[in-house]
Amino acid sequence: MKNEYQIKLKETSNGTEETSAVSLISYEIENAKDHGLTNDKIKEQVRDLSRHGNFPQNLKYVESYSDPGTGTTSTAFLNKDTGKVIVGMTGTNVHMEQVKKVGQTPYVPITIPFVKSQDYKDTLGTAQDVGADVNIGIKSVTHEDVHFKKSQAFIKKIKKNHEIDTITGHSLGGRDAIILGTSNDIQNIVVYNTAPITVKTIRKYIPFYGHSSSLRDESVDKLIKKYDGNILRIVSEKDELTNIVDKTDYVFAGNQMVIKNGKGHSMSDFLGKREQREIKARLNEMKGYKDANSKSFVAAKKQMDNKLEKVDEVRANMLQMGGGALSSSQQKLLESVTALSIAESMNKLIEEETQQLEKMYRKMEEKFEKNWEDAQESGMQIGEHLSTSEVLEALDAGGANESNLVIDPKYTISYKIQQLTETKVFYSLFILKVQSSIDDIVEKDQMLANQIGDLI
Repeated sequence: MKNEYQIKLKETSNGTEETSAVSLISYEIENAKDHGLTNDKIKEQVRDLSRHGNFPQNLKYVESYSDPGTGTTSTAFLNKDTGKVIVGMTGTNVHMEQVKKVGQTPYVPITIPFVKSQDYKDTLGTAQDVGADVNIGIKSVTHEDVHFKKSQAFIKKIKKNHEIDTITGHSLGGRDAIILGTSNDIQNIVVYNTAPITVKTIRKYIPFYGHSSSLRDESVDKLIKKYDGNILRIVSEKDELTNIVDKTDYVFAGNQMVIKNGKGHSMSDFLGKREQREIKARLNEMKGYKDANSKSFVAAKKQMDNKLEKVDEVRANMLQMGGGALSSSQQKLLESVTALSIAESMNKLIEEETQQLEKMYRKMEEKFEKNWEDAQESGMQIGEHLSTSEVLEALDAGGANESNLVIDPKYTISYKIQQLTETKVFYSLFILKVQSSIDDIVEKDQMLANQIGDLI
């Protein structure tokens, strides 16, 4: 009897950060699927890994799908702490041992899709992934491409029963996560040593792709600009892929976090204690604003609900005392108190959100400046034989200039905060107006003042 494939994880534990754990195990789940393991069998093995302390206990395997046509594998995990799903995209999964075996075989039918030999299957999977890597240099891959058709269907299937909070992936899987995450409005995209969305440098030598590549670039650009979630690219200091890509004309998305650990491209290089500590700190920082805003909303809603419940009690008492009808003064007073309760809660929420945005703005200002400094530094390295003005002109031609990277983002955030401040002023004035109306009513009718009690 053939032995069942066993999912192997040496670097992870119960305490491993969720996105890095999912990015790593995605490779093993793809291997398990390639070896014929069912979703139930995979679920059982993942559960055993958690029990033995080799995988986060708060992550429950939901299901996964491997597209036989592209070799792309998507895996869904339920985070039991949040009730939301994390999707992991598998990167370039190279099976060198199997490739060597097949290479030594006299007849190698790796292009035949129904070949049953596991070595042939693994070799075909490797070829598909390498082909996808090469394609990055030829053209931009858009969310509407056939390459993503079945992955898109898988994500839509998961979204029918779960809220997908995060999508993650390593290397080629990181590129796929950015495309799928932005096109499906997944709020958090966290990727590791990701491949770029495209590398334009190579295209200069392939004129045939010129026009179609330009249209694809525009499609991807619109998708990224429309996306309003969080994209974090986590990069290890000596990542070979990033260091090569940095010397080309490439397209990335989101904010970059460099971990100065002297390590390379492997996903395993993010699982040391130091790396995990830095990753958790950064993700908690991203999560901080969202959590603070959610708490403010819950507190404001609770305050409003309590006040409106008291208004309903007063209304019921007035109706009982008035034989089932309200006087015009009573009706106007209750409407004014209801409006005041809602406006006060909204004003409090906007005030706290503005404070959170201002804190975030101060941090982002530093990042804008750093991005511009990094762009200039990369330009100087690539164009080492050019003058400073020539480098700046070249960067500007590619859209990398101080206006785009520093001035415009600062203005955008500043404008958003100004809008919130103006809204807060509007609510403050509205509250004063309603309060004045209430004071006028109760001043003229002491009985109403007594009925309304501590609501005012």
